[in-house]
Amino acid sequence: MIRKKAMLSVTELALAFLFKVALGCLYGYIYGRFYNGDDTWMYQAYSQEELKLLTTDPVQFITNLGPAGSFAWAGGGFWDGISAWIHTLENNLIIKILTIGNIFGGSNYYINVVFFNFILFWGHYWLFSLYVQEFPEKRKPLLLLFFFFPPLVFWLSGIRGDGLILFFLALLLLHFRRWLYYNKTGSLVYCAISATGIIIFRSQVLLLLIPALIAWYIPVKFNRKPTLTFLAVYATGGLLFFATAWVSPGRNLPQVIVHRQQAFMQLKGTRFPLDSLQPTPGSFARVLPQASSHTFLRPYIWEAQGALQLMTAAAIMLFWLLVLLAIIKKEMYWKTIVSKPLILFSLGFGIILYILIGYTVPFPGAIVRYKAIAELLLLAVPVICTNWSFTRKINKKLYI
Repeated sequence: MIRKKAMLSVTELALAFLFKVALGCLYGYIYGRFYNGDDTWMYQAYSQEELKLLTTDPVQFITNLGPAGSFAWAGGGFWDGISAWIHTLENNLIIKILTIGNIFGGSNYYINVVFFNFILFWGHYWLFSLYVQEFPEKRKPLLLLFFFFPPLVFWLSGIRGDGLILFFLALLLLHFRRWLYYNKTGSLVYCAISATGIIIFRSQVLLLLIPALIAWYIPVKFNRKPTLTFLAVYATGGLLFFATAWVSPGRNLPQVIVHRQQAFMQLKGTRFPLDSLQPTPGSFARVLPQASSHTFLRPYIWEAQGALQLMTAAAIMLFWLLVLLAIIKKEMYWKTIVSKPLILFSLGFGIILYILIGYTVPFPGAIVRYKAIAELLLLAVPVICTNWSFTRKINKKLYI
């Protein structure tokens, strides 16, 4: 199965998994040693308590995933109860996974990293498979990007929800493509399961996926020009986004973004300066340069504080170097590449997610984690558009 579907050799598979586990352990060590544990060690502590519950009352261990407690806490309102339940599921599911790992690993955090990353690894695997199906000639650079690019693998290997978002997103995209191109209706079940997982771990990601998937669907099913379709869908989406303010002045999509930003602003920590948003097109336009710079450019190398920010700044520099390389050493058929629906999906979804994060999150430590998946998709574009044959020419000249 590995050789036919994933196109990974046993050696590649082993090295990729070991690399991911190593960075997952490094993630846990850094946050345990220098950041007072953060959420990743909190999950481990709670999982040890849950292990006691599992051994004494396994029925309660399962049923406390239900919504009853959340509805009681929310005061009985249906939508408030659903919202509270989804919020608690994000943490509870991670804790339950670690609890199962505790049975086999003696409640050791680093053994749980191995167990947890056995699940997370499939996200990288499925995403790699998706892109290689479209661009088999780019297998080697895509292999390095999805499995061995240290900054992104680091953020997606810790015991947190980010790797699980990648897991569900990759599963959704893989089966969406199978349904779209091969009419495999069974794939819709996997899409529904994946969408549910994304809602649990970061619901706003699913909202951003809707226009991107529609823009992918239309040119394939109705033989429309992909680039024009994506531009039309996103232009329409932007108009509808702001039009919701006229439907409900109190509860609309711009107001949701404003409330999200305000919630982050109340938290403490190292932050970038970020102007307050108002639910108007003019306000979003004024804050756009600031929001974009926070995700696409910052932290600058001279303002980075600590090893993690230095790694982030270096990753941003490498991001733009890869973009520059793709411009200088672009493939002869690059126009065909960038007009493919998968590439347009990667650009559209990745850029909009970057901007949304920039609008709402002022903390560099959170930004780099939240944007990791979008960065992976965006980096796939210059990696695919670059003509990598020049490396062979250089090696030949050196040999001569």
